[in-house]
Parts: sequence; structure tokens; C-alpha cells
Amino acid sequence: MEKDILSLLNEKIDGLLNRYEEATKKIEELEIEVSNCKNKIEELDTENAELKETIALKDLELEEIVGKIEAILGK
Repeated sequence: MEKDILSLLNEKIDGLLNRYEEATKKIEELEIEVSNCKNKIEELDTENAELKETIALKDLELEEIVGKIEAILGK
């Protein structure tokens, strides 16, 4: 009887250890995924800033062109 209890306890402990190891691996995978997502966000933020700058420059060019057209039409 005592041996059965010890066997049962060992099985339960092994099961808990396996679940703990699986949970630890999953946490590590999720931490890597979060890190990858943060890196992607930084890349997209950089790209977004570059695109905003490009748009601002194009707006200035457009204003300059419109000004020249208005000057020509006004003469």
C-alpha cells in the first residue's frame, strides 16, 4: 500500500514537472515573440517617420510648383 502511494506521488510529481517545463518553454517562446513584435514595431515606426518626412518634402515641392504655376498664370 505504501509503495502504491509513493508510486502515485512520483507520477504526480513527474506530471507536474512536465507541465512546469512545458509552461517554461511556452513562456520563453512568448518572450521571443514579444521581442520580435517590439523590433517590428520599431522598424515600422522608423519607416513611418521616413514616409512622413517624404510626404512633407513632396508637399513643399507641390507648393513650390503651384506657386510657379500661379505666378505664370498671373502674368
